Amino acid sequence: MKRKIRVPFYFVLYLVVLVELLAVIIERDTNELELKARIREFETIQDSVISLYSLPIILTVQKETNWLITNRDSVHVLISVTNLQTPEEKANVRYFIKPISGEDENSYMVETDPATGSGHFYFKTNKTGTYSFGVYCILRRQLPKYLPEIILDGIFARIGNDFTAVSDTVYFKINAKRQLREYDKPGRG
Repeated sequence: MKRKIRVPFYFVLYLVVLVELLAVIIERDTNELELKARIREFETIQDSVISLYSLPIILTVQKETNWLITNRDSVHVLISVTNLQTPEEKANVRYFIKPISGEDENSYMVETDPATGSGHFYFKTNKTGTYSFGVYCILRRQLPKYLPEIILDGIFARIGNDFTAVSDTVYFKINAKRQLREYDKPGRG
């Protein structure tokens, strides 16, 4: 004679609840691991962005320029800038010129190329001589707009909101000379 084994209903219900609880615990652990991995990824991105933005702004300019004075033209000196990261930074670089030789302020100007951030220095005078200048730039660092909010918040929490950068002053000279003209001397045949 066969005997039927009867499993109490509550025991089966207990096993079902245990299996569901194990599934929830495993899912929670998996989600925690994924969250920790994403946080490490965000911190890596933040560190990378912070290291890029902590690089100094470097200006490069030709140290000495020889220029023949004409009545029509001015001399053009390119001021190259490196370590700019975004198009907004390149468009908002402001250059400041410090004349060393005391030249009149109206004889020079600087324009910023919004595509590259480079400066174009123009100088004009009618007097011969050596003119010395210093140049530096100031800009407000701007983070890329495509970065997620969580990364931006982490960057702001670590280094603050003020990203004003100032370059070192770079010095250069312009040697202005007149073209020598040979004239016919009176009395020569």
